[in-house]
Amino acid sequence: MRSTWSVYSMSLALVFCVVYADGVAQNVSAQDVVQNKEPANGETDELKKQLNQMEKAFLVQQKMMKEMEALALSQQEQIKELKNRIEAVSEKPVAVAKEEIKEEVKQEMKQEVGNYLASDEAREKLGLGLPGKYESVNGYYTPDRERTSIGFQTRDGKYSLNMGFRMQMRFTYRDRDEDFHQTDIADIDLRRARVCFGGNIYSKDLNYYVELSGDSYNVTMWDYYVYWTPLAALNIKTGYFKVPASRQWQAAAFKLLFQDRSIATNDFKQDRDYGLDIYGLPFDGHVEYHASVFRGAGQNPLKTYGKDENIDNHLMYVLSARYNPFGIYDYYDETDLKYTEKFKATAGASVIYNAKDNDTKLADTNVVVGNFDLGMRYKGFTWDSGYYIRSENPDKDIGGDTINSDGFYTQAGYFVIPKKLEVGARYSLLDPNQDVPDDIQKEYSAGINYYFRGHRSKIQTDVARYVTETTDGNNNENRFRLQYQLIF
Repeated sequence: MRSTWSVYSMSLALVFCVVYADGVAQNVSAQDVVQNKEPANGETDELKKQLNQMEKAFLVQQKMMKEMEALALSQQEQIKELKNRIEAVSEKPVAVAKEEIKEEVKQEMKQEVGNYLASDEAREKLGLGLPGKYESVNGYYTPDRERTSIGFQTRDGKYSLNMGFRMQMRFTYRDRDEDFHQTDIADIDLRRARVCFGGNIYSKDLNYYVELSGDSYNVTMWDYYVYWTPLAALNIKTGYFKVPASRQWQAAAFKLLFQDRSIATNDFKQDRDYGLDIYGLPFDGHVEYHASVFRGAGQNPLKTYGKDENIDNHLMYVLSARYNPFGIYDYYDETDLKYTEKFKATAGASVIYNAKDNDTKLADTNVVVGNFDLGMRYKGFTWDSGYYIRSENPDKDIGGDTINSDGFYTQAGYFVIPKKLEVGARYSLLDPNQDVPDDIQKEYSAGINYYFRGHRSKIQTDVARYVTETTDGNNNENRFRLQYQLIF
């Protein structure tokens, strides 16, 4: 500390000497001029020049004196602050208190620097992508950046590129009942393998996303779309993406409570399709809506029609509404990994006209699917349920019986160790045809998840029993699965 004040004292002395010497020199010149009562005509210009220099020097001296005065006041404030902090830290000798103050100041500076570098302002100036948080309103239903790990953007933020890779390596053992007439199966599979690219172009509101799938070693394009997000209450998405009908189907595959979705959701989902979706979260996220139109031919129209086109000219229409009484509800995550401190809940419903059956469009058949769901989150506990109903009506000129189907699921999860160890249980029922009494399918599942680095590195294991009712009894299958997930 003594060396610091010595530097300040020497600096002030040096400044004073320079100012004093300059002033003396100017005064001597002035005296010479005054004593020379009768200057020659040739010396007039020289005297004016010296006068001008004296005026400039005087202004410089005034400025330096003001700066010295400000420096002195600043030093007084620092001395006062240090004295107050020394008194507040402890009653220890001054030498010990000074060391503690140095360490404390160092830690505070590190914290401030870290907070600034994590801010959007700093990342924009440095030309980095991937903002530090995704809690913006639009982020909940276009959460593509959560799938990525590295990104770049221009300084003005109008262009960005984010990239990511994720994989799920799974071991499955299936203990099949003798009624299946099949042996037990042990298998290792790459359940999901995805590479994705996303960001914004031209402006911060026009975004794009592309995802390649290598699931089970079958490489294909999975998602590709652009979306415009000018307002929380009004957004537009177009391209090839998930049909926004079932909440569990909309949940990200890498954020599921179990390794896969329920048997009911898998049967009633509309999967992906070409289309246009107008959606939003008005009223501060208390309401959400989707109004969409899709091609309706499914992921593989060749399977139905033999060629890649929608030959019956019937498009698929989707209307969806949701109410979040306690604010925005992040239903893209089926877990409460974020450990919600305030109770959250949601209730939603949707209707699909000209829907598909198991991602297959039924020729000459009008299909309508309805869905209703409930969910809640609170301090590591999650509960989600959904009910589905489907009606398949053949055209009048073809004839045939109407087939009605329904199904539901309910599941709950809880973090025994917050953000680390989670347990879950699920029950699901599917009735493919309500007029057939012996085709009901049931699922009983229980699982344990451990999170190393959140969803980016976790291990999941579950056991399940699948029961299919038949006229001759029940066909049962017991299943054990172990899966590791990595995102980078």
